[in-house]
Amino acid sequence: MELAKGIIIPVVADFVLSPDVLYSEELTGIYFQTENEQYGRITFENLEALKICRGEDLPFAHNWKEGQKYPWVYKIESSKWLKERFDYENKTYGVSYEFGGNVNEMLTDFSHYVFKFHDQFVEVIARGFWFEQDKTSLFKKELQLGHPFLNLPDNNIEKFVSHNLTCQVRTNSAPQDKLVSDAKFCSQKLIEFALELDGKASVDNSLILSYRNGKLISSLRGYFGKKIVEFDGIAKFEDAKPYIDNYIKEVYERRKKMGK
Repeated sequence: MELAKGIIIPVVADFVLSPDVLYSEELTGIYFQTENEQYGRITFENLEALKICRGEDLPFAHNWKEGQKYPWVYKIESSKWLKERFDYENKTYGVSYEFGGNVNEMLTDFSHYVFKFHDQFVEVIARGFWFEQDKTSLFKKELQLGHPFLNLPDNNIEKFVSHNLTCQVRTNSAPQDKLVSDAKFCSQKLIEFALELDGKASVDNSLILSYRNGKLISSLRGYFGKKIVEFDGIAKFEDAKPYIDNYIKEVYERRKKMGK
């Protein structure tokens, strides 16, 4: 049976006003006013599907009990919609699925979320979501500093040399307990690896923290999100380095053939 389990987040939507929903390749999101008369935004990690429905009553059974804090965000367990979307993507794209090439991640890493407002609710299938709040509207504005979808800042960098190439190691400076807590909402970057080539440094691989079925995992992913290797718990630089060395070796040999 489908069951809506409440998720408590620090940003609380106004329960009377309706949201604005923007669907765009650049910055799809739910934009709304908050209960403390500020402005909020919800953005999505690997958005798969989105729909908006009229109605005041949640269209799912839920586990909320009287006396508990009332949620406005829910995760749907045993979602029929998620299974329908997986069947479609698996049949249509299979191994060419865009999020890392593994369509089965939809069943293990993606969730069906519901965001409930006064007279409508927004349903989303995504790998995760993040929330922001400001004193002014965030509509079509850039993601705020520290947003987990952004690259890590370059103010906490170490370097190492492998196969005559220099690689930057950009480590997330947030406390570990905060990264673990925030990973319940969406993936959190632990480390980004950026090769220095031809006077420029670009992030090629990232070590990412997330939850899968309640289990904390770390995955090393390439530029387009394809998973290279997975670790239990919180992985460290030493865990990922052999795989980064192998990647750098491939780049080195490719450049050598090109005469660089």
